Amino acid sequence: TETLVQRLLSDDYTDKVIVTTIQKLGLALDANHRQPYRQRLKPLRDKRMVFIFDECHRSQFGENHRAIRECFPNAQLFGFTGTPIFPENATYRTIEGEAARMVTTADIFGKQLHAYTITHAIDDGNVLRFHVDYFKGGGVPIKPGEALAKQAVVEAILARHDRASNRRRFNALLATASIDDAIAYYDLFKALQAQKQAEDGDDLPLNVACIFSPPAEGNRDVAQLQEDLPQEKADNRKEPNRKKEALKAIMADYNRQYGVNFDIGTFDLYYQDVQKRIKDQKYPNSDLPHDKKIDLTIVVDMLLTGFDSQYINPLYVDRHLKYHGLIQAFSRTNRVLHGAKPCGNILDFRAQREAVDDAIALFSGEAGERAREIWLVDPAPVVVEKLSEAVQQLEDFMQSQGVDCRPGEVASLKGDEARATFI
Repeated sequence: TETLVQRLLSDDYTDKVIVTTIQKLGLALDANHRQPYRQRLKPLRDKRMVFIFDECHRSQFGENHRAIRECFPNAQLFGFTGTPIFPENATYRTIEGEAARMVTTADIFGKQLHAYTITHAIDDGNVLRFHVDYFKGGGVPIKPGEALAKQAVVEAILARHDRASNRRRFNALLATASIDDAIAYYDLFKALQAQKQAEDGDDLPLNVACIFSPPAEGNRDVAQLQEDLPQEKADNRKEPNRKKEALKAIMADYNRQYGVNFDIGTFDLYYQDVQKRIKDQKYPNSDLPHDKKIDLTIVVDMLLTGFDSQYINPLYVDRHLKYHGLIQAFSRTNRVLHGAKPCGNILDFRAQREAVDDAIALFSGEAGERAREIWLVDPAPVVVEKLSEAVQQLEDFMQSQGVDCRPGEVASLKGDEARATFI
């Protein structure tokens, strides 16, 4: 934060464009900070400033935004996001007089200058489509939003992960509903994998990491971080010491697995190391052994928005998601890589088909009814039906030419027109 303030006050032209985080900027503009950063920045109050926010559906609906407006009244603000806040998905409430209303991206940033939606990006091949699978629960219908027993979820992931990750070429995220759920899942993975190894010594366990923010306890950096982590912020208000002890134990396991030395005091470095290992999946095991990689990261809010890695695929979902939260979480999986990753894979344990359809409709721009076709890979039964229809058409054509529908008979087709029709 000190470096940021120095660069803001600098007259050097190399300091005129600054890339920073919303957390550091928030600390610089905090009137109650122990350092007089805001006082030092007063000479900039009447200067022309431009702020460009990426992921502007986050962080711009509370104290940070108010502080920017107060400190820099002549500033121009530009926001970029693939998931704007509309009236339908607004959650931040402001009080004006005696009336309350929900705040949208248009309220904060004004007129929309340009729209390039996820639909456009998928159509252009800049991101991948999604394959969404809804877990059946052993044939017993799951009610939308209903939570399964955690052991059933863990067993399903362990059974499917090698196939879903293309034999561990990719790593996965498990999105959980709370810090307590994340802790419970972490413990279950440890117990069930230890049991599997005891039964089969050749079984290669998944390397499982878990990350959630610790209680802030006056730490302004963590408090700023949690402005973007609403579930974790709320969870840490209840039994903070128990959650802190659980995180310490998780980090101790991580230190043993990877030969590092992080603790609560160096949480930010731990967070960076987890992100790096997720991205380091790209190296073949000859360059980076499997025991130095992460196969599955259990998360609550962290990593579900604003974090990109081409090597995340699939996403396992055991939490209620909707609108921008759903699309942001799904989009961790759809970064383009190569032919071994044709789509982003989602396995939803909450039967949220309607929520998926609603989110696609909200963020698909003018695509309308075509949006689902563009966004989603057809489910297997539909693909099988299309294949059957195509094979039948081919058989009908070959028979119309007086030959059997076999590869060796293609050379028997008479005339360019018949060969062109076959092709």
